Amino acid sequence: MLRNVAFKDMWLGTFAVWMVAIALLGALVMVGLLAPQARAVSTFTVNLTADTPDANLSNAVCDVNPTASGNQCTLRAALQEANDNIDPTETDLIKFNIPDSVDPGVKTISPGSQLPAVIEPVIIDGYSQPLSSVNTRAKATNAKLLIELNGHNSIDRALNIFASDSVVKGLVINRFTGISIEIAPDGDLLTNVRIEGNFIGTNPAGTSDLGNRSGVDLFATANSTVGGTTRASRNLISANTFDGVFIQGGGNFGQGSADNNLVQGNLIGTKKDGIQPLGNGGAGVSLLLDADGNRILSNSIFANGGIGIDLRNNGPTANDLADPDTGENRLQNFPVLSSAKTISGTTTIEGTLNSRPRENYTIQFFSNPSGDEGQTFIGQKVVFTDASGNATFSFSPTTAVAVGQQITATATRNSTGDTSEFSAARQVTAS
Repeated sequence: MLRNVAFKDMWLGTFAVWMVAIALLGALVMVGLLAPQARAVSTFTVNLTADTPDANLSNAVCDVNPTASGNQCTLRAALQEANDNIDPTETDLIKFNIPDSVDPGVKTISPGSQLPAVIEPVIIDGYSQPLSSVNTRAKATNAKLLIELNGHNSIDRALNIFASDSVVKGLVINRFTGISIEIAPDGDLLTNVRIEGNFIGTNPAGTSDLGNRSGVDLFATANSTVGGTTRASRNLISANTFDGVFIQGGGNFGQGSADNNLVQGNLIGTKKDGIQPLGNGGAGVSLLLDADGNRILSNSIFANGGIGIDLRNNGPTANDLADPDTGENRLQNFPVLSSAKTISGTTTIEGTLNSRPRENYTIQFFSNPSGDEGQTFIGQKVVFTDASGNATFSFSPTTAVAVGQQITATATRNSTGDTSEFSAARQVTAS
């Protein structure tokens, strides 16, 4: 009898444990901790510089010649396969492993016609090519890029990105007759696209002009990034016929606005050393139509044919009292520099900002040999405007700026992300 009671108690205890476990498992599933996982990312490895299309889109394998041993994968075929995967939870990966026996040194891909537009999320990673390397320098770029897309002056665009959450990195893109990379929606709102660590408009060495018609176009695109906060994400965008970066809303096309994008840490209009000029023909960064909250920060923008930052794509925009106007980046007022002096090894920059009242603004400062752009970022300071919209500032960079250099500045409204055009330049004096 005692044995039956003990067995019953043990059975009830085990049952209780199982019930608790089942309840816990159910709770974890409900909160998503043990939710079914998205299927593994599909990886397509490009090993040919040819432009042949994929042989069979029904097998999820990038292969242009099934009769040959192994998979023979071109960039065109990889894009076709990535587009054929319609799983919205998956971001595919296109890698490169083109042997030197196929194309020694830089691997040049010259499309014979427009490449397929990216319509499903994908990461195109040029840095996956063996012996490539990302930038490690605090200024300029020493990135080694070995995958080149060459439009040979007859193909319109290198890449059309129509899918959110896509990434393009580690590519040299040159000699296309249209936009190098266009990011644009194909119906739904397009967000979270990253363009990082590319050379756009130059040769693979980053030293000479092989420009496209224009650099990077963010059309009706939100929350996307050109460049970024890391050294590896720095793009070189130079020598293009028109603007380096163009941000524009859908306007009359009805495709939405181009808000809250970030252009940061790039070289725009220079060679890869960040010093020698290799300007774009238009503005460094230009905004047009329905484009607010676009942060343009810590770039080297220099030697371009237009102004460094152009908020209306029409040249310099004048400040207005208390900054109530609307338009691209809400036509954010720029700072006014009153003096820039280097005395006893210390540079002091003074000025004012008039903008919307009782707001925080980040003032970024740049030094230049001449002009109204921003070649070398030298630091920043946050200011707060009073009830009349006024703020004064005094700033000293950690390294003194040589007498004769020009100082410019931008203002970014912290609550909205709107960045201004560059201020008028102020020459550094010794007294």
